[in-house]
Amino acid sequence: MKKNKLPILMCVLVVLSIAAVVGYLYYAKAVSSPLSPTISFDSDTVTVSTSYTEEELLAGVTASDPEDGDVTDSLIVESVSRFIGDGTARVTYVAFDSNNHMARAERSVRFTDYTSPKLELSAPLMFKKSGDIDILKYLSAEDCFDGDISGSIKYTLLGKSLTLSEVGEHRVQIRVTNSMGDTVHLTLKVEVTERDPNTAGITLTNYLIYLPQGADFDPAAYVEGYTAGGEKRTGADGLTIKNGADTSTEGVYTVDYIYGSGDGASRTRLIVVVE
Repeated sequence: MKKNKLPILMCVLVVLSIAAVVGYLYYAKAVSSPLSPTISFDSDTVTVSTSYTEEELLAGVTASDPEDGDVTDSLIVESVSRFIGDGTARVTYVAFDSNNHMARAERSVRFTDYTSPKLELSAPLMFKKSGDIDILKYLSAEDCFDGDISGSIKYTLLGKSLTLSEVGEHRVQIRVTNSMGDTVHLTLKVEVTERDPNTAGITLTNYLIYLPQGADFDPAAYVEGYTAGGEKRTGADGLTIKNGADTSTEGVYTVDYIYGSGDGASRTRLIVVVE
Protein backbone atom coordinates (compact mmCIF):
# COMPACT_ATOMS: atom_id res chain seq x y z
CA MET A 1 0.00 0.00 0.00
CA LYS A 2 1.40 3.32 -1.08
CA LYS A 3 1.89 6.00 1.53
CA ASN A 4 0.17 9.33 1.01
CA LYS A 5 2.95 11.87 0.20
CA LEU A 6 0.65 14.88 0.43
CA PRO A 7 1.38 15.70 4.13
CA ILE A 8 5.11 15.69 3.44
CA LEU A 9 4.74 18.00 0.47
CA MET A 10 2.57 20.32 2.51
CA CYS A 11 5.23 20.54 5.25
CA VAL A 12 7.91 21.35 2.70
CA LEU A 13 5.77 24.08 1.17
CA VAL A 14 5.08 25.58 4.59
CA VAL A 15 8.79 25.69 5.46
CA LEU A 16 9.66 27.28 2.12
CA SER A 17 6.89 29.84 2.56
CA ILE A 18 8.13 30.83 6.01
CA ALA A 19 11.72 31.17 4.69
CA ALA A 20 10.50 33.34 1.82
CA VAL A 21 8.57 35.60 4.18
CA VAL A 22 11.53 36.00 6.53
CA GLY A 23 13.85 36.72 3.62
CA TYR A 24 11.44 39.29 2.21
CA LEU A 25 11.05 41.05 5.55
CA TYR A 26 14.84 41.22 5.96
CA TYR A 27 15.20 42.53 2.41
CA ALA A 28 12.42 45.05 2.92
CA LYS A 29 14.05 46.33 6.09
CA ALA A 30 17.38 46.74 4.33
CA VAL A 31 15.79 48.48 1.36
CA SER A 32 13.77 50.77 3.58
CA SER A 33 16.96 51.75 5.45
CA PRO A 34 19.45 52.58 2.70
CA LEU A 35 21.50 54.97 4.81
CA SER A 36 24.93 53.86 5.96
CA PRO A 37 26.59 54.81 9.23
CA THR A 38 28.55 58.05 9.50
CA ILE A 39 32.15 58.02 10.80
CA SER A 40 33.39 61.10 12.65
CA PHE A 41 36.85 62.16 13.87
CA ASP A 42 37.80 64.52 16.68
CA SER A 43 40.84 65.53 14.58
CA ASP A 44 42.05 65.04 11.02
CA THR A 45 45.32 63.44 12.17
CA VAL A 46 46.07 60.85 14.82
CA THR A 47 49.59 60.83 16.30
CA VAL A 48 51.08 57.52 17.44
CA SER A 49 54.43 55.80 17.81
CA THR A 50 55.69 53.13 15.42
CA SER A 51 54.68 50.50 18.00
CA TYR A 52 51.03 51.62 17.87
CA THR A 53 48.01 49.48 18.71
CA GLU A 54 44.63 49.40 16.94
CA GLU A 55 43.08 51.00 20.00
CA GLU A 56 45.41 53.99 19.61
CA LEU A 57 44.43 54.40 15.97
CA LEU A 58 40.73 54.29 16.99
CA ALA A 59 41.15 57.05 19.56
CA GLY A 60 38.77 59.93 18.83
CA VAL A 61 36.79 57.99 16.20
CA THR A 62 33.01 57.50 16.53
CA ALA A 63 30.29 56.10 14.28
CA SER A 64 26.52 56.62 14.26
CA ASP A 65 23.61 55.29 12.25
CA PRO A 66 20.19 56.89 11.57
CA GLU A 67 18.36 53.81 12.88
CA ASP A 68 20.82 52.12 15.26
CA GLY A 69 22.25 55.21 16.86
CA ASP A 70 25.77 54.79 18.19
CA VAL A 71 27.62 52.01 16.33
CA THR A 72 31.13 52.98 17.45
CA ASP A 73 31.66 49.44 18.72
CA SER A 74 31.53 48.19 15.12
CA LEU A 75 34.54 50.29 14.07
CA ILE A 76 37.64 48.52 12.84
CA VAL A 77 40.91 49.64 11.26
CA GLU A 78 40.80 48.33 7.72
CA SER A 79 44.30 49.35 6.61
CA VAL A 80 47.26 51.67 7.04
CA SER A 81 48.74 52.94 3.78
CA ARG A 82 52.34 53.37 2.79
CA PHE A 83 53.79 56.80 3.43
CA ILE A 84 52.16 59.75 1.70
CA GLY A 85 54.60 62.24 3.22
CA ASP A 86 57.37 62.58 5.74
CA GLY A 87 56.45 60.04 8.44
CA THR A 88 52.73 60.34 7.56
CA ALA A 89 50.34 57.72 6.17
CA ARG A 90 46.57 57.25 5.73
CA VAL A 91 44.52 55.02 8.00
CA THR A 92 41.19 53.66 6.73
CA TYR A 93 38.31 52.89 9.11
CA VAL A 94 35.15 50.82 8.52
CA ALA A 95 31.87 50.78 10.48
CA PHE A 96 28.70 48.66 10.12
CA ASP A 97 25.05 49.00 11.11
CA SER A 98 22.59 46.20 11.95
CA ASN A 99 21.60 45.93 8.28
CA ASN A 100 25.23 45.32 7.33
CA HIS A 101 25.48 48.67 5.61
CA MET A 102 29.11 49.70 5.61
CA ALA A 103 30.78 53.09 5.90
CA ARG A 104 34.42 53.84 5.19
CA ALA A 105 36.47 56.93 6.07
CA GLU A 106 40.13 57.99 6.19
CA ARG A 107 42.37 60.30 8.13
CA SER A 108 46.10 60.89 8.42
CA VAL A 109 48.33 59.08 10.89
CA ARG A 110 51.68 60.54 11.91
CA PHE A 111 54.43 58.49 13.55
CA THR A 112 56.29 60.54 16.12
CA ASP A 113 59.38 58.34 16.43
CA TYR A 114 59.79 57.16 12.86
CA THR A 115 63.31 56.91 11.45
CA SER A 116 64.33 55.65 8.03
CA PRO A 117 66.00 52.23 7.73
CA LYS A 118 69.62 52.11 8.85
CA LEU A 119 72.33 50.16 7.06
CA GLU A 120 75.07 48.29 8.90
CA LEU A 121 78.43 46.86 7.83
CA SER A 122 80.12 43.88 9.44
CA ALA A 123 83.43 44.49 7.63
CA PRO A 124 85.09 47.26 5.60
CA LEU A 125 84.39 47.37 1.86
CA MET A 126 88.07 46.66 1.14
CA PHE A 127 88.94 43.34 -0.47
CA LYS A 128 91.76 41.36 -1.99
CA LYS A 129 91.10 40.69 -5.68
CA SER A 130 88.81 37.70 -6.09
CA GLY A 131 86.24 36.38 -8.50
CA ASP A 132 83.48 36.13 -5.92
CA ILE A 133 83.33 39.47 -4.06
CA ASP A 134 79.79 39.76 -2.70
CA ILE A 135 79.35 42.93 -0.65
CA LEU A 136 75.79 41.92 0.32
CA LYS A 137 77.30 39.35 2.72
CA TYR A 138 78.61 42.22 4.81
CA LEU A 139 75.56 44.50 4.63
CA SER A 140 72.48 44.41 6.83
CA ALA A 141 69.60 46.77 7.52
CA GLU A 142 67.25 47.44 10.44
CA ASP A 143 63.88 49.18 10.28
CA CYS A 144 61.71 50.47 13.12
CA PHE A 145 58.59 48.91 11.54
CA ASP A 146 59.89 45.74 9.94
CA GLY A 147 62.97 44.83 11.97
CA ASP A 148 65.61 43.03 9.90
CA ILE A 149 65.16 43.91 6.21
CA SER A 150 68.61 42.79 5.07
CA GLY A 151 67.03 40.62 2.38
CA SER A 152 65.72 43.76 0.66
CA ILE A 153 69.15 45.34 0.14
CA LYS A 154 70.16 45.92 -3.48
CA TYR A 155 73.14 47.66 -5.03
CA THR A 156 74.14 49.09 -8.39
CA LEU A 157 77.64 49.73 -9.72
CA LEU A 158 78.14 53.35 -10.75
CA GLY A 159 80.47 54.95 -13.25
CA LYS A 160 82.55 52.81 -15.56
CA SER A 161 82.86 49.81 -13.25
CA LEU A 162 81.32 46.65 -14.67
CA THR A 163 82.38 44.22 -11.95
CA LEU A 164 83.85 44.20 -8.45
CA SER A 165 86.40 41.59 -9.50
CA GLU A 166 88.80 44.16 -10.97
CA VAL A 167 91.51 45.92 -8.96
CA GLY A 168 90.65 49.54 -8.26
CA GLU A 169 88.15 51.77 -6.52
CA HIS A 170 84.50 51.24 -7.36
CA ARG A 171 81.44 53.31 -6.49
CA VAL A 172 78.24 51.49 -5.58
CA GLN A 173 74.78 52.79 -4.75
CA ILE A 174 73.20 50.73 -2.00
CA ARG A 175 69.44 50.92 -1.43
CA VAL A 176 66.87 49.31 0.80
CA THR A 177 63.09 49.81 1.05
CA ASN A 178 60.79 49.09 3.99
CA SER A 179 57.11 48.10 3.93
CA MET A 180 56.05 51.75 4.19
CA GLY A 181 57.74 52.55 0.87
CA ASP A 182 60.64 54.49 2.37
CA THR A 183 63.79 53.86 0.32
CA VAL A 184 67.24 54.70 1.67
CA HIS A 185 70.13 55.26 -0.76
CA LEU A 186 73.79 55.30 0.21
CA THR A 187 76.69 55.68 -2.22
CA LEU A 188 79.88 54.02 -0.99
CA LYS A 189 83.34 53.13 -2.27
CA VAL A 190 84.52 49.55 -2.65
CA GLU A 191 88.28 49.11 -2.84
CA VAL A 192 89.82 46.02 -4.46
CA THR A 193 93.59 45.43 -4.20
CA GLU A 194 96.09 42.82 -5.37
CA ARG A 195 97.13 41.96 -1.80
CA ASP A 196 95.33 41.60 1.50
CA PRO A 197 94.62 45.22 2.52
CA ASN A 198 94.56 44.44 6.25
CA THR A 199 97.35 42.03 7.16
CA ALA A 200 97.55 43.52 10.66
CA GLY A 201 93.95 42.51 11.31
CA ILE A 202 92.82 45.97 12.45
CA THR A 203 89.34 45.50 13.87
CA LEU A 204 86.71 48.11 14.67
CA THR A 205 83.59 48.02 16.80
CA ASN A 206 81.60 49.35 13.83
CA TYR A 207 82.28 49.84 10.14
CA LEU A 208 79.35 52.15 9.40
CA ILE A 209 77.89 54.64 11.86
CA TYR A 210 75.26 57.38 11.78
CA LEU A 211 75.87 60.66 13.61
CA PRO A 212 73.58 63.66 14.03
CA GLN A 213 74.88 66.87 12.55
CA GLY A 214 77.16 68.66 15.03
CA ALA A 215 77.86 65.58 17.14
CA ASP A 216 81.20 65.00 18.83
CA PHE A 217 83.25 62.30 17.14
CA ASP A 218 86.35 60.46 18.36
CA PRO A 219 87.52 58.04 15.63
CA ALA A 220 89.99 56.32 17.97
CA ALA A 221 87.08 55.15 20.15
CA TYR A 222 85.98 52.72 17.43
CA VAL A 223 89.22 50.72 17.36
CA GLU A 224 89.17 47.33 19.06
CA GLY A 225 92.76 46.37 18.27
CA TYR A 226 95.24 44.94 15.79
CA THR A 227 98.23 42.61 15.54
CA ALA A 228 101.81 43.90 15.25
CA GLY A 229 104.92 41.70 15.24
CA GLY A 230 102.81 38.71 16.27
CA GLU A 231 101.53 40.62 19.31
CA LYS A 232 97.87 41.52 19.76
CA ARG A 233 97.31 45.13 20.77
CA THR A 234 94.16 46.84 21.95
CA GLY A 235 93.11 50.39 21.21
CA ALA A 236 94.36 52.80 18.57
CA ASP A 237 97.88 53.47 19.88
CA GLY A 238 100.36 52.85 17.08
CA LEU A 239 97.83 53.43 14.32
CA THR A 240 97.65 56.37 11.98
CA ILE A 241 94.11 57.70 11.69
CA LYS A 242 93.07 59.71 8.65
CA ASN A 243 89.83 61.29 9.71
CA GLY A 244 87.86 62.63 6.75
CA ALA A 245 84.63 63.15 8.68
CA ASP A 246 83.10 66.61 9.10
CA THR A 247 80.23 66.32 11.55
CA SER A 248 79.22 69.94 10.99
CA THR A 249 77.96 69.10 7.49
CA GLU A 250 75.60 66.37 6.32
CA GLY A 251 77.25 63.80 4.10
CA VAL A 252 79.01 60.44 3.84
CA TYR A 253 82.64 60.38 5.01
CA THR A 254 85.42 57.83 5.52
CA VAL A 255 87.97 57.36 8.27
CA ASP A 256 91.02 55.22 7.46
CA TYR A 257 93.00 53.38 10.15
CA ILE A 258 96.53 52.50 9.04
CA TYR A 259 99.35 50.42 10.50
CA GLY A 260 102.75 50.71 8.88
CA SER A 261 103.64 52.75 5.82
CA GLY A 262 104.18 52.46 2.10
CA ASP A 263 102.89 49.61 -0.04
CA GLY A 264 103.01 47.19 2.89
CA ALA A 265 100.75 49.21 5.16
CA SER A 266 97.60 47.63 6.58
CA ARG A 267 94.34 49.55 6.42
CA THR A 268 90.72 49.33 7.41
CA ARG A 269 87.94 51.86 7.09
CA LEU A 270 84.99 53.34 8.96
CA ILE A 271 82.11 54.98 7.07
CA VAL A 272 80.50 57.93 8.84
CA VAL A 273 77.05 59.15 7.77
CA VAL A 274 76.26 62.60 9.16
CA GLU A 275 72.51 63.28 9.12
